[in-house]
Parts: sequence; structure tokens; C-alpha cells
Amino acid sequence: MTLRILIGVVIVLGLSAGDVGAQARKVRVAMPGYTIAGISFLTAKLNGYYAAEGLDAELIAMRAPTANLAVLSGSVEFSTVPLVGLNTALRGGALKIIMVHFDKPQHVLYVKNDVPNLKSLRGKKIAVSGPGVIDDVLLREVLGNNGIDANKELTILSMGAADTRVTSLISGAVEGAMIIAPFTFTAKDAGFRELVVFRDQGLLLPSGGVAVRDDTLKNEPALVERFMRASMMGFIHSRDHRAGAIGVLAKSLKIDEAIAAKVYDSSRPTMTADGTINDDAQRKMAAFVAKSSGLKEVVAADKVFDFSVVRKANAALLAKGWQP
Repeated sequence: MTLRILIGVVIVLGLSAGDVGAQARKVRVAMPGYTIAGISFLTAKLNGYYAAEGLDAELIAMRAPTANLAVLSGSVEFSTVPLVGLNTALRGGALKIIMVHFDKPQHVLYVKNDVPNLKSLRGKKIAVSGPGVIDDVLLREVLGNNGIDANKELTILSMGAADTRVTSLISGAVEGAMIIAPFTFTAKDAGFRELVVFRDQGLLLPSGGVAVRDDTLKNEPALVERFMRASMMGFIHSRDHRAGAIGVLAKSLKIDEAIAAKVYDSSRPTMTADGTINDDAQRKMAAFVAKSSGLKEVVAADKVFDFSVVRKANAALLAKGWQP
């Protein structure tokens, strides 16, 4: 353990001495794979921040829709898929979004070179991770804005993880794929081209963050505070400590540091300032998700977002002068 990490652990122990018991509390966290969107949680795990809070955090890989069901059923305490959680909460599901890591999409639509523009996607097959997941939502929105009916004029295929999607593009099984870094670099090196860079489309969507059941917030506030305090340390580390964040990405994603640096640098501009979004952004996100899901009546935005625990964690870390 490095001196920097040791100091961080000691400070966290000071913050939570009253909460940490002799035996670590098992906490299950649903993640849709190891990607840049999960960097806060990967950092908190690798750097010992959860352990310092008396938590044995198990980061469980599962597809986004499954993660949402798992947190709703209580099979896991937290999900790191805020978009799917937001969709559920807007429908009246007993969930809250309590952290947002990125508020702009990081996806890129890569296509074959013989697809010059969006109109040329008609009749083509495009790979996404799954129905209602962020890449599917983004693709349908941009297609609709350009007069293309995603349900009738092309075929959108659910293909799971990003590595599967880029492999399907390279193999010729599809003409386009919605992917994120580092797989964007794979697609580019293989000769495919960017058709749409979604962070440049003026869209606000949560990517990476925390969704939790209302019951957990109400009945286990100390657990939520400990988890979010450690997660915020991971967030601050990834936001402010470039070299450390690159190291976490390289280890977690099993990529070399040069690629990890590209991933970090391409995603850093889409990161929120402090794990929260303002009221206007909350309303815009909620309205966009409601529209893209065809929801006519939805729960008000201020009923589905709750950043009070994140703000409390930030205040506690600031008061102690914690730095990554």
C-alpha cells in the first residue's frame, strides 16, 4: 500500500470510526462490466476506501437491465446503472438516483466506410448493448431527430458487452456499432469510421453513478453513507488524480497505460463536478428519458434524484482536508 493510499485510509477511519465494526459488512454492487463509467467504484475498491469504511464491496458484473432488477429485488444493495434506474423511478419504481458520475454520453457510433451519413443507415444492422440501455436510447434519439424510424427502417440488435459489439462490427455481422472507449480505438484501428460522437449532440444522460432502493435509503442510512463516502473518495481520486486514474483503468480493464490514458482523457470532459447535477439538468434528463421511453405520465424529477448523501460525504471529506 502506498503512503498516499495509507493516508486516505487513515482519514476515512477517522471519519467513520463509529461505524466500522470488527467484521466487514458485505455490500453487493451491480455493474454492467468494467468500463470508464465504473471508475469511482473500481478506484474505491482497489485503493481500500470501502475496506476502510468497514465494507466488503463485491462488484458484480451484470447487464444493465438485470442490474436494475437486482437492486429492486434487494439481491444487491446498489446499482451503478443510473439511466436504467432513472427510467424505473420515473415509472413510479421505488428507486432513487443518488450519484451521477458522467452527465454526457461517451458513446460513438462506428460504421463501415461505405456508410457516409445517417440516412445511409436505412436497411442496415446496428449493434447496441440492450433495449432501453443508454446506447440504445441515444441511437434512437439521434435517428429520430434525423427523420429515421428506428423501428422500421433499420435493425437494432442487442449484443451485450462492448467487446462483443466491436467484434460483431469487425466480423461484418453488423454495419455499425455503438461503442465506448477503449473499444472505439479498436474500431478505429480496424479501419472503421466515426459517424456520430454523442457527447457533441447536446444530450444529457447519466452514465456511471448510483441507484438505490428507497427502502435502503430509509432503513439503512449509515450503510448508504459509508458506501457513498468511500465511492466519493473514488470519484474525487478519478477526477483529480490523472496518473492514479490511468493506473486503475489499466489494471481493471486489462489494457496498457497508453490506451488507459486515451480512455481517461476522452471521458474526463464528460464528468460531473461533484457527483451531482443541478435541478435544471435533472429535469432535462428526466424529460429526455420519459420521451425516449414513450412515458406519458412520470414522477417529478425532484422525486427521483436525491443527492443529499453525496453532498454530506463531500462536506465530510472537505472538512477533514482529504485529498487523493
